[in-house]
Amino acid sequence: MVTTPAEARLGSIERVHRVRRTLRRDTMLAAVGLAAGAVLAWTYGAYRAFLAYTEYGPLLVGRWLTAPLVVGLAFALAALWAAGRAWRTSRLRIRLHEHGLAIIRGRRGRALVWGEILALWSHAERTGFPGLAGSRRLRLEVQATDGRRLRLDDSLEAFEALAAAVKGHVYPPLLESYTHAFNEHRPLAFGPITLSQAGIEESDRTRLTWNEVQGARLDTGRLLIQTTRPGRQSARSLPADRIPNVELCAQLIQEIRQTS
Repeated sequence: MVTTPAEARLGSIERVHRVRRTLRRDTMLAAVGLAAGAVLAWTYGAYRAFLAYTEYGPLLVGRWLTAPLVVGLAFALAALWAAGRAWRTSRLRIRLHEHGLAIIRGRRGRALVWGEILALWSHAERTGFPGLAGSRRLRLEVQATDGRRLRLDDSLEAFEALAAAVKGHVYPPLLESYTHAFNEHRPLAFGPITLSQAGIEESDRTRLTWNEVQGARLDTGRLLIQTTRPGRQSARSLPADRIPNVELCAQLIQEIRQTS
């Protein structure tokens, strides 16, 4: 449970984000509908069992009853899962404070001040069948200094505003720290890539000098590094969700390239 000292550390509450109302409603309706399906299947099974007993005797009751029982059990298990999900989502609160973030689940929760957040992992993925237009799912993972990751996603109300607010608090001090470290000739590790005074090195030992780098940008869930190399080597493409603080990484590449 988030205690009073923790709340004092976080400061005043700026806003609260819950799971979207429509998602909570749809999940509960799904649970009710599945439960009704289970009741109907079992009712039909009871009717079949009665019919088998009265028309053909007790030997056929089991055969006539098995299928409705199995179908009803499947519906009941699905209803329990949906009800559990509806219960969990109804208890979730994300509180944005002046000095940090609190993730509340019922009477339990976790509080993080902004300085305890080590990295942010941004995820954007398309759902649906390949070749067909699908919806875009967004997720932001908050990695604390103890290594734990807390997941926020677009099931929350005003998720993009929440993600922007978290980044607005976390990124400025991290950028200052990265800049200070780079000026002291220390390499900056961003998951599979490392920025150093010599250039950019990837985990597969591919290296680009700063003179070969033209810039970097984020595009559809990938970090694109433009280079002066010809052909297929004119751009390096890496999954953005594998790179912590990927927006800062792209920004630093741009700034270092312009000053090198």
